[in-house]
Amino acid sequence: MDRANEAVISQSFASQYFPGEDPLDKHLRVRGHDAVIVGIVGDTRYAIGETPRPVQYFPLDAGVETVGTVVIRSSHDLEQFALPVQRIVSEMDPDLPVSDILTMNQLLGKSTLNQSFNTTLLAAFATLSLVLAAVGLFGVMSYIAAQRTNEIGIRIALGAKREQVMRKMLLDGMRPAVFGLVVGLAASLEAVRLMRDLLYEIKPLDPAVFAAVAAMLLAVAVFACIVPAWRASRLDPIQALRTE
Repeated sequence: MDRANEAVISQSFASQYFPGEDPLDKHLRVRGHDAVIVGIVGDTRYAIGETPRPVQYFPLDAGVETVGTVVIRSSHDLEQFALPVQRIVSEMDPDLPVSDILTMNQLLGKSTLNQSFNTTLLAAFATLSLVLAAVGLFGVMSYIAAQRTNEIGIRIALGAKREQVMRKMLLDGMRPAVFGLVVGLAASLEAVRLMRDLLYEIKPLDPAVFAAVAAMLLAVAVFACIVPAWRASRLDPIQALRTE
């Protein structure tokens, strides 16, 4: 049989078009070309972010494809093979152009260029949002705690211990912070679905990242409540009562 009339298909091609069958020795007709399936190979991706597509492969002399790819594997510097490969191809066919001579790392970088840019941009905005959220949380919690300076003075004047006052201020201030954190985490679980296309073989739901962000925001909230409460608890009760 003429090798030009043979074809190899990918695993996903076999699963999609020959479910429950043995595709070997079956016939394909692509672009007016008839071929017999002689083998099945694993799936490949045209781009990192894409899912494998059904693919069929034909010999170069079959006339189905007008371009081809030569892959060279070596333990030496691959860039030094560029000129020799071009020279060998030119000797075989002077009219055959050679282009896109790239290393595998360069191909991967080219394939993930858009995803890398989008991911970097998203990470930058996420970091900025986290900083703004921490600053805003500190400001709001500090303001709420500072507004209760008069209450602190009354409690201390009535015999409450400063540690008890600080503990109550901390618990009262942390309630809205914890509620907001729970709501924010729930919204984040939905939002991460939008990031799936930016990640490759990485789960967007990373418990360590969520835990780290939650711990940081809680630490900011605690600090925002403790600082003004501690300052107010150190005031003289008479002075605290006069504070508006």
